[in-house]
Amino acid sequence: MRSNEDVLRKNAEYSNRFIQPIGESEISVEIRDILVNRKIKSVIDLGCGDGIFVYPLKKKFPKVDIVGVDISPRRIAGLKERFPNSRFYIRDVCDTKLKEEFDLVYSSQVIEHVSSDKEMVEEMSRLLKSKGVLFCSSVIKKKFAVYKYKCNGKFALDPTHVREYKNQKEFLDLFRKDFKLLKSWKVPVTRGLLGIQVRIPGYSLVYGIWEKRK
Repeated sequence: MRSNEDVLRKNAEYSNRFIQPIGESEISVEIRDILVNRKIKSVIDLGCGDGIFVYPLKKKFPKVDIVGVDISPRRIAGLKERFPNSRFYIRDVCDTKLKEEFDLVYSSQVIEHVSSDKEMVEEMSRLLKSKGVLFCSSVIKKKFAVYKYKCNGKFALDPTHVREYKNQKEFLDLFRKDFKLLKSWKVPVTRGLLGIQVRIPGYSLVYGIWEKRK
């Protein structure tokens, strides 16, 4: 297992080079319903990247207070410039050092990158208010899955993935202690090829929405 410092350095180097295509990114129906029905006032985006969630959130829900955390100096600098009235920090998502609590903790395709997924879940719980809502997503890989990248000698969907979960249950079990599951679903992983979306065999994205127990 690589050290946390090695993982953070590799993630920072990779994310400083790779620019996420924001385009016309939208908030999912599931998140929009949470924001509206729960009257969410504060959100933290753990692993906010270039702002693929921040941009549509600020556009559709400008009154919501958004805090972003990412390991990439380039990405955080860009978000600070674009949204000077919001707060963005270059920090480890497993140890944000923030003292406040939030109505919604959001993290998309990040937990598979960190050295300890259990520590990240503990940090998400610490940052979330009692009865607050957590959204987290990750990657499931079947034994037969093959892709162009490798990590630790095994095929991986991304070269900075520390882990890819075997099934939906393994992912959901991480959250059983502190959270009540509200909804979970999977979708196949696809990539564009010659203008069409092609499914990557053996890979799925897994999503979960939870409520903090207390």
